[in-house]
Amino acid sequence: MSRLKMVINNEEVVCNKDFTITEEMLATSSTILNNCYPKSWENDKNYVSRFYYPKDYSKCKIYKDDVLVFCGVVKNSGNISLNPRYPHFCSLQILDFKTLLSEGETLDFVISNKTITEAIEMIIDAIKDYGFVLGNINIFGADDIIGAYSTQNKTAYDVFQYLADITGSKWFTRLVDEDKVAIDFYDPTLMPRGKNIEYNVTWFEENNINDISFNYGSRDYRNKQIMQSDEVYASIDYTETLISNGYDVNFLTSSNIGNVRSISVDGVPKTFATKSDKEIGIDANFYYTPGKNQIESEDNYSAGTQIQIVYQPLVKGRQIVYNNDEVDRVANQIGRKGVIARYENRNDVLSSAELDKVGQSYIKYKGSAEVNLKVVTDDKDIYNIGQIVHFEAPIEDLTQDYMVKRKEIKVINTTDQEKIFYTYELSSSFNSERAINWFDNQRNKASGNIQEGETITRNIDVENSANIIYNNLIVSEISVTGNNTLNSVLNAPFIN
Repeated sequence: MSRLKMVINNEEVVCNKDFTITEEMLATSSTILNNCYPKSWENDKNYVSRFYYPKDYSKCKIYKDDVLVFCGVVKNSGNISLNPRYPHFCSLQILDFKTLLSEGETLDFVISNKTITEAIEMIIDAIKDYGFVLGNINIFGADDIIGAYSTQNKTAYDVFQYLADITGSKWFTRLVDEDKVAIDFYDPTLMPRGKNIEYNVTWFEENNINDISFNYGSRDYRNKQIMQSDEVYASIDYTETLISNGYDVNFLTSSNIGNVRSISVDGVPKTFATKSDKEIGIDANFYYTPGKNQIESEDNYSAGTQIQIVYQPLVKGRQIVYNNDEVDRVANQIGRKGVIARYENRNDVLSSAELDKVGQSYIKYKGSAEVNLKVVTDDKDIYNIGQIVHFEAPIEDLTQDYMVKRKEIKVINTTDQEKIFYTYELSSSFNSERAINWFDNQRNKASGNIQEGETITRNIDVENSANIIYNNLIVSEISVTGNNTLNSVLNAPFIN
């Protein structure tokens, strides 16, 4: 029988309630410890004369048979009785260190002309003081060059998700030891493989399987994906000639500027830089702000002077991806149009190619109904988050690869002898995000590619509007009685 040990700030603690450690792709792993107190209290059984409430951000470690299985920080403590006759235990919420990816300092630099691998390394280097280290990068296109991308006021969580989106990959964290958490990137087809599920009595008995169940759903099904963005880099450069009026130093371009290629005045090349560069002391003849349709000159040119600018503009982007086999299948089954469409309006993807990759990823993993497997084992840990598992099922539609996207460790009767159950949720969609944690820290945005108050709209149908024409409509005016004043206090609810 397994034995669990819990340590908070190097002091062993126990709790006399059942608890569950929950791990999930893209979500912060967590657990709730109810009725928690130092194990030393059990020496004299005096639970009423002392109080136990560790400070928030205290380090918590949980061991199973002396092997570290969870490490994180205390985020909330409370629910402590002040009755002098009652035990002064407390309830604690424990989050793993992944929470620091969205709660730590936001970033403030530009990724420009770097490979995907180099971009990941830049982010890891920026957050290494939080205990994060570079893990495995096993993705296609790792050497592809990423365009200019501003991380200003974005958290590492945001940038990792952006890099995963444009490469069609998945990222997750992996506990190394109590001081380090690794960041792993995998293409869904290259994720590490766990042991395959076999449908026979021997396999069930060897792995202490209590039960395996499945549900079949199409909650996020689509076979057509429309990707839209208000601003993506154009595939060709624009060349514009601006004429000075003799007094203005600000000149407007026809489109918003992404990258400036060159600026010349009457055929003479000039230097240029961004406004951010100017703020840190870089001198140039012209300055521009990415995303704006304006350049600013340091000099005042005489009327009629020709200023030629060559730049890569930001334009509206739209990419459409189909899964034609699924379109035909649905159409044949229902005898109607078989297109099931979703659209996503993003403002963090900066090229048409990136939009297309994101759309293809959705179609690949959402182009068929999602199958979820639930596997429950008794005191035997067989899978880790992010593994691929193949199931040779007795039902043809279930025979395929699944991704382990959620894992629960349930501990029962922890004060004496623990009973541990593992519950795994495996998904056929390989698209693990849940609405509640997708870019959950939008509140932190102030500038950059995602502006303050903006969010990413996803998984909803494109809305259509139409004029409604009433036939034989009769409108009658209702006469007012009294002074037509609403008899109600401000902000009061209507009750009649």
